Amino acid sequence: MKTGQFKFKKLLGEGAFGRVYLGEHDVLGADFQVCIKQEKKQKEPFITMFREEAAFLAKLRHFAFPSLVGYSEDNGDLGQLMVMSYIDGTPGDKYINKNGPVSDHDICWIIDRIFAGLSYLHFKWETVHCDLKPANLMLDVPGHEVTILDLGMAATSPDVWSRAKGGTPGYFPPEMSQGLPPVPQTDMYAVGKIGLYLATGDDTVVQQGTIPDDMHPLLQDFIFNLIQRDASKRPADADALREDLERLRHKAFGTTVSTVPITPRRTS
Repeated sequence: MKTGQFKFKKLLGEGAFGRVYLGEHDVLGADFQVCIKQEKKQKEPFITMFREEAAFLAKLRHFAFPSLVGYSEDNGDLGQLMVMSYIDGTPGDKYINKNGPVSDHDICWIIDRIFAGLSYLHFKWETVHCDLKPANLMLDVPGHEVTILDLGMAATSPDVWSRAKGGTPGYFPPEMSQGLPPVPQTDMYAVGKIGLYLATGDDTVVQQGTIPDDMHPLLQDFIFNLIQRDASKRPADADALREDLERLRHKAFGTTVSTVPITPRRTS
C-alpha cells in the first residue's frame, strides 16, 4: 500500500478507531520514516473527529507532540490517512508490561515531560487532551523524552457547553462522567493515574486510585493532589507543577537530573 510519497511497511498498532503503520518515503527509504494513522470506522462522527484531529495537529510545533506531515481522504479501501513524524520509542503501557514498574525518580521525569506538553496545549491552544493514558505516551527512555499521542478526543477551547468526546476508564475523571465540561484539571487527574500505573503496572490500582506504600511520601502527596475527585481541588497550572516537581526531586532524591536511562522499581 502507498499514500502519496510514502509506502506502508508494517502495522505498529491498532485501537478501537484506527490503525497505525510504519511508513517510508518511496525515494529516501528508511532515512525518512513516518507513522501513518488510518481511521478505520469510516462513519460519523469518527470521520469528522479524525479530520479535526489532523487539522489541530497541523498547528502544533512542540517537542512533546508529533508533527503532521500529510493528510488525505479517498473513497477507496484506505479511507482517511494522517501521516505524522515517526517517534522512536515505546508506548508507556507496553514498556511497563515488558519491563515492570519504574522508580519514583523515573516517574518524576516522565510526569515532568508530560507537564511540558500540557503547558503548551493548555495555555497556547486552550485545549484539553481528555485521553491521557500510558498507551498514548511514547517513551524515549535513553533520551528521557515523552511524546504525547492521539489528540482525537481533545477539547479545543472548551466552554460551559462542551462535553467530552470519550475517554478511558481509570483515567477518566469524575466530572467528565457527570457531563461537565473538560478543564485543565481533567488532564491533571489522568497524569496522577499515569503515575500510579508507572509505579505498579496494575490497572486495578489505577481504577481504585490506590497510592503505593513504597512510594516516597513527597511523591505520594503530589500524586494525591492530582487525583482528587473534586476538580476544583486539583492543581491546574502545568508550569507551576513542573516547579513543584523540581523541588520535590531535589528534596527526595538530592538531584533533578536522571543520569541513567531508567531504573526498575525495587520489589520486596
